[in-house]
Amino acid sequence: MQSVGLHRYIARTLRVSALHLPWVIAQQLNAEHQAGEGDETTPSHHAGLRIVELDDFNWRADVTADNIAAAQALGWHALRRLLRLAQTYQCEALEIARGSPVLPAILEFEVFPWP
Repeated sequence: MQSVGLHRYIARTLRVSALHLPWVIAQQLNAEHQAGEGDETTPSHHAGLRIVELDDFNWRADVTADNIAAAQALGWHALRRLLRLAQTYQCEALEIARGSPVLPAILEFEVFPWP
């Protein structure tokens, strides 16, 4: 079988632990989606931030300049750093999930306590 070059069809996604977000941000994102019409895939609109809750406390955001700027405008520095890391590695998306691993300590991303 010939190589069909599927690499252009496969998005690069950085998957990290939700513990890299402070609990207060996680609560705000989750509460917004819970208050929605029951559709957990409704995008957030905090300061233009486009982030989708895939499941409770599991999110996906496109790595765009607009999302990075929105995270900065909100003062959500932890999210901005994660988006910038994904951008550095030319990822198209950032997936933040409770079951994903934390980043290596050498990268100096804080791991926040959650209840």
